[in-house]
Amino acid sequence: MKLYWCLPVRLQEAFLSLYACHLDQLYFGGLFLKTTREVKSRSFADLEAVRKYQLSQLKSMIRTAVKDVPYYHRTLGSECEVASFDDLRCLPQINSQQIRGHEHEFLSKKYDISKMFIEKTSGSTGTSLKSYWDRNSLQCRWAINEVRCRLPIGVSQELPRAMVGGRPVVPGNTTSPPYWRLNRRWRQLYMSSYHISHISAKHYIEALRESGISWLTGYGSAIAALAEIAIEQRLRPVEMRAVLVSGDTLQPSMRKAIEEFFQCKCYDHYGQAEGVCWVMECQFGKMHVIPEFGVLEILDQTGNPCAPGEVGEMVATGLINRAMPLIRYRMGDEASWAVDQACDCGQHFPVIQRLEGRTDDYLITSDKRRIGRLSTAVKRSPSIHSLQIVQDCPNHAYLLVRPGKTYQTSDANAVVRDITERIGAFSITVRIVESIPRTKAGKTRLVVRLSDSPELINAYRSIIPLVG
Repeated sequence: MKLYWCLPVRLQEAFLSLYACHLDQLYFGGLFLKTTREVKSRSFADLEAVRKYQLSQLKSMIRTAVKDVPYYHRTLGSECEVASFDDLRCLPQINSQQIRGHEHEFLSKKYDISKMFIEKTSGSTGTSLKSYWDRNSLQCRWAINEVRCRLPIGVSQELPRAMVGGRPVVPGNTTSPPYWRLNRRWRQLYMSSYHISHISAKHYIEALRESGISWLTGYGSAIAALAEIAIEQRLRPVEMRAVLVSGDTLQPSMRKAIEEFFQCKCYDHYGQAEGVCWVMECQFGKMHVIPEFGVLEILDQTGNPCAPGEVGEMVATGLINRAMPLIRYRMGDEASWAVDQACDCGQHFPVIQRLEGRTDDYLITSDKRRIGRLSTAVKRSPSIHSLQIVQDCPNHAYLLVRPGKTYQTSDANAVVRDITERIGAFSITVRIVESIPRTKAGKTRLVVRLSDSPELINAYRSIIPLVG
């Protein structure tokens, strides 16, 4: 990134295109086309067929894990086998805190770690970890994503697209366009989610219109903010084939604005860097669990399976990543199984509803920009147990840090620097805390704005002295 920031815009774009060539080999080489054909040819007559397929893959994954992965070999024993989904429920659950800092314990001994692809999780609840992928597993993941998520809604990797995301492609203090960079290799316009405002919106829309973009993806909150401002300013709509959002909770009002301005259907999508559970909305508005990614359980507070319609915690066992298999991984989000599992789309994939979690709040800057999805900043915090950003007034926030065992002051400073690099000048005060306050539902949120969350003020009185 230090080299990237020193380059002029044209060279930055050349750098992005060069990196995309590297990712082409990682994502779309080797097994990608073969797996794409296999997934296209794979049909499931009913939910029972889905479960049969998953069980066969699950048995294989468990055998691999207990034989080759140090953590599972030690805790489950090399003779552990799963003959049914009931057997799976007898195995212990794990969470990100158990893995974080101990990732090597979850890696298969069959793979060379120096050749693995490392992807850091976004840390939407203030905790991030490294997810390791071997090349074959990574290509399978992208092939399944292409067939199950993109192609059904009429888009693909080959079509030019725009991405409204959290990567700092432009400096945080940028005050004039372009607020984006063009990856020519993928014909991808990567647009900063941190610079959308009433002043900049027209420039974003003009760039989309002139670039010949056919579909749009990224954070739902950022794309909705752009659409809402464009509608308010009566800008001419930009017609897309589809808008595919992920990364945060898509509210009905957000969907309405996106569909109105971009003249197409907005599809919701749920996934994570760990790749253990993938959920995609179909054209009839139902959220289908993609069976090839993993086995999903929805559990109540006692660890028992929830009945249809009952909201519980999402726990998943991945079926793709052979280099870093995760068994009964607690993702920190909640959902419920739909009472009616039938769908007119013809896919016999399990249907979930009331997907809850990932409801990030946003920061307000002095120029009234709404800055959401700051979870990517957490990736710079390997020695921080957990953190939270609490805004108490315009253009100022507290960074609450619960230190890990190897924490140093420089680690919190790196997070502050990461945030300001993305959004520009913003005052952040670091405070060390013993624990991060939770909501009434027992969850932690990454970003809290006290002006809109008066019910949380009491929880912060002893932490932030300026709270009245």
